[in-house]
Amino acid sequence: MNAIEKIKKSWWVILSFLMYLNGFGFIYIGAKHNNKNWILEGIMYEVPWFLYLLISFIYGLPVNLNLTGTAVLISLLLMFVSIVRSIWVAVKLCDVYDNQEKYQIQTTVLKNHNIAKDNNNTKSNFGCCLCLIIIFIVFMIIVL
Repeated sequence: MNAIEKIKKSWWVILSFLMYLNGFGFIYIGAKHNNKNWILEGIMYEVPWFLYLLISFIYGLPVNLNLTGTAVLISLLLMFVSIVRSIWVAVKLCDVYDNQEKYQIQTTVLKNHNIAKDNNNTKSNFGCCLCLIIIFIVFMIIVL
């Protein structure tokens, strides 16, 4: 993958540098890759900004400077964390994009029917099933 394609796939990092929008980059990338943790992380980055805007709307900007100042301080701290974290995630995702065959999930098919045809000894199959039943009973006794 060339540099232009990496930049196109990492455009969401720009949102981390924008006030009031720094969590939306993680919400976007979490929705794109079906990662609930990134969506929750993006929401966490947006909560202080939401509280700051809510407090400012309800009480007005200059009324309670201590409360809004704390919200802004927490928001700026989380904005810095989101910038560092989004760059880190973008670098890791570029590694995933470059090595897709390494990170791709491959299915494995077990062919148990061939083993059963080759092994006609039913006592060993019965012994295995009996062992599983005994283990299940022991676990039930321990739990109760």
